[in-house]
Amino acid sequence: MIILTNEFTTVTIEKVRTGQGERVRITSPRTGYSIDLDPLELEALTWQSPETFSRLLATPFGPEEEGVEGRPLSDLILFGGEDA
Repeated sequence: MIILTNEFTTVTIEKVRTGQGERVRITSPRTGYSIDLDPLELEALTWQSPETFSRLLATPFGPEEEGVEGRPLSDLILFGGEDA
């Protein structure tokens, strides 16, 4: 397990095995949120510009628009929560 901390938050990162293969689990102990990302979702993060992350951080607890719950992180990153 890796623990990353700054003045704003702490996250833990660990490799986990699931029924669908290996994932990276990122957890925020403060909020109790966690996400398991597959290799393609992790790679998709490398395709993003800093502006993409600024948009994601504008609503740090998830998109406020309806209909995005349960969509893959890759859709939210690539399409900004808009219907694809």
